[in-house]
Amino acid sequence: MKRILLAAALLLGGAIGAQADNNIWSDTTKHARGDDALHADVAVCEQRVGPDLNGRPTSRQFKKCMSGRGWRLDHTTRERVTRAHTWIDPDTGLTCHSEGIASVCSNF
Repeated sequence: MKRILLAAALLLGGAIGAQADNNIWSDTTKHARGDDALHADVAVCEQRVGPDLNGRPTSRQFKKCMSGRGWRLDHTTRERVTRAHTWIDPDTGLTCHSEGIASVCSNF
């Protein structure tokens, strides 16, 4: 029981300060390209120079890679991650929500 409470406390503590960085990229090619093209180019750059990590400034290498593919970093927004989706566990009847890599269920 102590292990479950400890695990729940660690997950909740990590989720309280959870934030997501959203990079806004501008198309520099003068062509109408949508989010599919942007996501494909981000995937290529992640393979080449590594991921753009939340909570850290976008690296010069990542910006250079994206620039070579026709994108310029416009700005970065930061938003708090909240638990918006809850459900009832059919086996236990407890209310559950996702906390990143695990689900947390309780009766309150």
